[in-house]
Amino acid sequence: MTEDPYDQFCVPRPEHIGSAHAEAIDLELQRFARAVDDRDDGQAIACLKCLIEAIAKVVMDLNGTPASGSDKFDPTVKRAHDLLATQPGHGLAFETPFGNLATQARKMAVSMSVIRNNYGGGHGRARQPELQDEMLDLATDGSLLWVRWAIRRLGYFAQGRPETLIRDLIGDPSGQINFYSGDVTSRLRSADLPNIDPRHARSIGLAVGQRAAQHTFNVRIEGVEAAVSDNDLDRWPSAYRVGVAQGLLFSPDELPTITSGNIHQALEICIPVLEEAEEIAALLGRVVVTLAPGSIPGDEPSNRDLLWFLEQNVDGRPSSEQPAWRAVVRHLRSD
Repeated sequence: MTEDPYDQFCVPRPEHIGSAHAEAIDLELQRFARAVDDRDDGQAIACLKCLIEAIAKVVMDLNGTPASGSDKFDPTVKRAHDLLATQPGHGLAFETPFGNLATQARKMAVSMSVIRNNYGGGHGRARQPELQDEMLDLATDGSLLWVRWAIRRLGYFAQGRPETLIRDLIGDPSGQINFYSGDVTSRLRSADLPNIDPRHARSIGLAVGQRAAQHTFNVRIEGVEAAVSDNDLDRWPSAYRVGVAQGLLFSPDELPTITSGNIHQALEICIPVLEEAEEIAALLGRVVVTLAPGSIPGDEPSNRDLLWFLEQNVDGRPSSEQPAWRAVVRHLRSD
């Protein structure tokens, strides 16, 4: 227990969110703390509502659907809650009955709109409403229940956004980040590959393949080899697989990173994919025209393994894709 009222509602900064988003949330927490310290109960009520709204707007911003200044509080909080509610992650409970608890917390948070209008600061009033101690305590407890729940999920939500993960994989002006054992597995789980837009799944796969081609072994093991060894298209969707294949063979600058090993894994990861024949064929055609005949980099055992793999699997590919596979075989056999 603590006598410091702010310490009760201090929340940790979520990982993987930018400084601007973290500061926006922290600013509202500080304002709330000052209002409590000043015993300005009406302003504390208003600050609680602003804290909830700030978190909801950070969620919407990370989702790529930022809330406008004219968006109403209730639907904004509800939309943000729905995005967070099914966010997977280690230690996150989103199945019922725990999901029901979160839903009730959301209802309490949404109630702050009416409470702030009736009792909070931010309005000039002819008469100040009576605000009993229990009212502020109850509003605080109810609001912070949702705030804590949302903050716990916000880091997982942020790390799974395509833009954040892609930035960390292939870099931006701040550079790439290091991926240690288990990091890619966790990040891809948070990205929720089975349920995100296929365009986003492909973009993430592309970045994974490009980073793996830079000899980042943990990314290759957890983002490429894990999918190669698991043909489940629910866990590893077609769009992700095709993105990885392209990323293994061409860099973000469109320079070839083609080796016999990379071609082998690019095709292995696409074995369960039968509905993207045109795209896979085009990728292999690009490989053939990029390199001179017989010039695929790689040692002799790798080239032999690739040739064997191509010949064993070509007849099982869609008919429109087979000529591209055979073209790679001819390429490998050329002197």
